[in-house]
Amino acid sequence: MENFKSFGKKVVVPFFPGFTAITGPNGSGKSNIGDAIRFVLGPKSSKVIRAERLTDLIFNGGKDKKKAAKYCTVSLVFDNSDRKLPIDSDTVTLTRTVKRAPLKNNPDNYYSYFYINGKSASLSDFENILTHARISGEGYNLVRQGDVTSLVEMGPVERRKIIDDIAGISTFDADIEKAEKEKKEVEENLQRIGIIMDEINRQLTQLKKDRDEAIRYKELQEKLLEIKAKIAYKKKIDIENELAEIHHQIESYVKEREKFEKQKEERQKLYDSAKERLKEIEEKIAKSGGEEAKKVKERMDTLRTELAKIEERITYTKNDLKEKEKERTKLQASLDEILKEIESHTSRLDEIEKSLSSRENEIAETEGELKELREIASGKDGVFLKVSQELAKLREEYYDTTNKIHQLQLEKERLDERIDNLSAQIAELEETKGTYDFELKDIEWQIGEYQKTQKDMAHKRDTIEKKLFQKRKEEAELSQQIRELEQALRSLQREYSQIRAEYEANESIKKGYTRSVLKILEARDQGLLKGIHGTVAELIKVDPKYETAIQVAGGQRLQSIIVDTDAVAAEAIEFLRKHNLGRATFLPLNKMIIGRPRAKALLVAQEKGSHGFAMDIISFKKEYENAIWYVLGDTVIMENLNDARKMMGGVRLVTLRGDLIEASGAMKGGSGEESIKFSQIDRSKLDELEEKLRSATMSHDSLLEKLDAVRDEIQKLQQEKQEVSINESVDIKGLEVKKKEFLAKVKIVGKELEDKIAERKSKEEERKEIEEQIKRLNDRIEELNKLKEEKGKPLVSDNAKKIKELEDRLFSMKEELVKVKGEYDSLSKELNFLKSRKDEYENKIEEIKKELEEKKKSLDSLNRDRERFKEELSALINLETKMTGKVKGLSEEKEKVYRDMVSLETEIDK
Repeated sequence: MENFKSFGKKVVVPFFPGFTAITGPNGSGKSNIGDAIRFVLGPKSSKVIRAERLTDLIFNGGKDKKKAAKYCTVSLVFDNSDRKLPIDSDTVTLTRTVKRAPLKNNPDNYYSYFYINGKSASLSDFENILTHARISGEGYNLVRQGDVTSLVEMGPVERRKIIDDIAGISTFDADIEKAEKEKKEVEENLQRIGIIMDEINRQLTQLKKDRDEAIRYKELQEKLLEIKAKIAYKKKIDIENELAEIHHQIESYVKEREKFEKQKEERQKLYDSAKERLKEIEEKIAKSGGEEAKKVKERMDTLRTELAKIEERITYTKNDLKEKEKERTKLQASLDEILKEIESHTSRLDEIEKSLSSRENEIAETEGELKELREIASGKDGVFLKVSQELAKLREEYYDTTNKIHQLQLEKERLDERIDNLSAQIAELEETKGTYDFELKDIEWQIGEYQKTQKDMAHKRDTIEKKLFQKRKEEAELSQQIRELEQALRSLQREYSQIRAEYEANESIKKGYTRSVLKILEARDQGLLKGIHGTVAELIKVDPKYETAIQVAGGQRLQSIIVDTDAVAAEAIEFLRKHNLGRATFLPLNKMIIGRPRAKALLVAQEKGSHGFAMDIISFKKEYENAIWYVLGDTVIMENLNDARKMMGGVRLVTLRGDLIEASGAMKGGSGEESIKFSQIDRSKLDELEEKLRSATMSHDSLLEKLDAVRDEIQKLQQEKQEVSINESVDIKGLEVKKKEFLAKVKIVGKELEDKIAERKSKEEERKEIEEQIKRLNDRIEELNKLKEEKGKPLVSDNAKKIKELEDRLFSMKEELVKVKGEYDSLSKELNFLKSRKDEYENKIEEIKKELEEKKKSLDSLNRDRERFKEELSALINLETKMTGKVKGLSEEKEKVYRDMVSLETEIDK
């Protein structure tokens, strides 16, 4: 002791073997020695050591208060050669120190320190060590001054409490209360774990469903690929058949075209010959007709040259129109087919099969009808010649009038073209000006918005960057925690797998178990029974040196099964009864009561040749202590039978070789092996590892969720930062430059627009005047035009119309027949594709229509020019005929040649 109560200096008090008495006068400090012992043993209340607070234990200086100490220290030295204290040392020193540490607001403040063999420890460490040796600072193994008198004088209730303390009942009640608290916590944990397990099971169910769907998808995908391959092969065969049919048609068309080209070539030769003959006749007429005839001849030559150029342009335009019309017809037919297929693809399959035969018959009939009409039309070429003669007479009659109209019409067309161009230019300029105005307003708005939001953007960017930094830091921390946790998980999994494998492989553990015990353990492992810890043999660790002694000491009680509660034990018993599995002993931890060693056993355990109590030699969890007491009690392990015989009587003894002496004096021994074997694997450690793994997995999942959330936030912040950067990157100077550019453009476009509008107004007035002149002349020639139309009708006979209709119909029928054949096999897979093709065809057809309209307008203009030149040429021919009668025969021949040329031109055009 040092500075403890009345001991102002260091004092050593020895305790010798046997009894040690301390004597002295009143006030000399005898009781303080007992208080010092209790002080180290750690009582819960300072009143037990006669002090209001622990600082009262420090030496106060006696009469000289100036010599008061600032701390006190007491050490208890134990002889641990028998290892009753769970420390591997022959001597154990427990030291406790109290030191003053006054504060401004708490002058009585102090600190308390604990040491075991000079190493820092805690009060709980003291209690664990002392409890293992059955020593307590609160117990009645230390009788204080006045305790006996107090015990005699106190009432029965208080005396009962003391007896309960001595018997350990109060400790047991405290343990029950603690166990109930721990049980509640465990139940709450089990509830949470149950929720997590339910969620995991749901996820597993969903994952299984997803897996099945994935497998089904894979199978369907493979089947789809196979079907697509078959469809592609079928389509290939169909296309090859279609190509063969198309090649056949092409060969037929090529032959027909060669035939027509040959006829055209023959007629071209006739035309060229007639042209040469006409030229010769005109030259002869010119020689005979003088200067005026010569001028007429020159004008006629000019007209013929222009006519040749116009004919060439007309031929080129017609060919171009035919090609475009063919393309448009083909596209339109395809579009019509697509539309039909989209609307009626479900019903067409049944109809196509029935209509194929009727279509082929109809085509054959139409081809026969077309052939007959063509033969009829070929015998009517004389009609065209007669009608041409009548038209020539009509042209002579209205030539003078139409000549003026043509001139005015040309002028009007030029004006119309110019006005249209001006209108288009004005519309384009107005659109451009509107676009410039809109761009100008947009730039002005952007400049204003930029100036307003520039400061906000900078502040927002700073805030986002700060948040981004914090989130990235958090991400790095979480990633590090996850890595560490994953490493710990791998380590735990390896350790668990190793211990589990050893545990399951250690079949010798179960050797000698009864059938009922084996079935209970099996039900525990399968999860059928909860709250089963295991057999006593499973849950204790035994040094191989003491295995035989513990086997004999425990006997069949080593097969006793430790369970959580008596309710669990009842459930297990009912399980055995229900399945007729036999009987087993259960040790419910909530009901088991620990005993106390008998006095004789305490003495024998100290004697030479004794290894101590069997309970002290084995190792087990503290919570199993009461159950282990039931199995081993106060059995003492002796070195050999001779040593045991010296101590026999009133104590249960077992030797290292397995000889047993009961307390009654009965002796058991001999040869043979005990059937119960001890596990080398700690079952509780396996359970502990399972709990650690479960807890670590939950923590890992929680951290992953947090990491995903943090990463989502980082991505959002990066997007926000990018948007802010884009907004900040707007160049205000560039906007100002653009504004000046658009202001200049608006000014230029405005001036040009005014000029174009003024010019269009002037041209419209000119056109109006010409239109009035044309109207007056048109009234005069209206009747002549009607006559000309009536005379020209034979040129477009009913047969010709029918031929054209039949040709169009036949072409359409053949085309549809080919398409219907291909449609039958491909209709079911084309619907989605056709919808996209529909828009494409419509756009192409629209473009071709525009081109056709423009080319038709150009062709009409060329035809008008040709008619006008022909009429003028015909008039010149008539004039030339009147000018000279000498060349009457030549004129008649010339007129005949000219008519032949017109007829040949008509045939060539066809």
